[in-house]
Amino acid sequence: MKRLTATLGYAVAALTIAVAVVGPMFWFGVFSRAAAKTSLRIDPEYTGGEPARTIARDGYQIVVYKPVLKRAPLSPTASFVQIVWKPVSALPAAISEPIDLDGDGRPDCVVSFQASRDPHAELRVTVKPLTALVQPMNEVGKDSFSSLIARVNDTIVVRVPLR
Repeated sequence: MKRLTATLGYAVAALTIAVAVVGPMFWFGVFSRAAAKTSLRIDPEYTGGEPARTIARDGYQIVVYKPVLKRAPLSPTASFVQIVWKPVSALPAAISEPIDLDGDGRPDCVVSFQASRDPHAELRVTVKPLTALVQPMNEVGKDSFSSLIARVNDTIVVRVPLR
């Protein structure tokens, strides 16, 4: 009887370990499919919003996103527009681009930064406003969620704060 109890105990322990290892793989897929069927979406504050237009340059692209406006009065994130340069491998060493943020055909700001090929290099961006829509930025890194520059894979993301 003792031997049967020990054997059953070890069998249950092995089964428990197998379920603990395989279970999350199964349940993750189930939960992912269930979440996809709902209308839940990631907040634009985290994704940067939706692309509004793409500007083609010699060998690279600039994607200007729709503005992400501050919705909650106590939210720590201010309104911003996300701009993405891609691919980093095709960018010139120094970027200084006039950018039209609102799509009216006139540049709203000039965005300047050094596009280092080193993925670990610290990035700094300067934004000079040309209209009242944009707040200035001077040598900003990852200061806040609404005013930053960051390298993400083969892109450089800049978030320009709005007034």
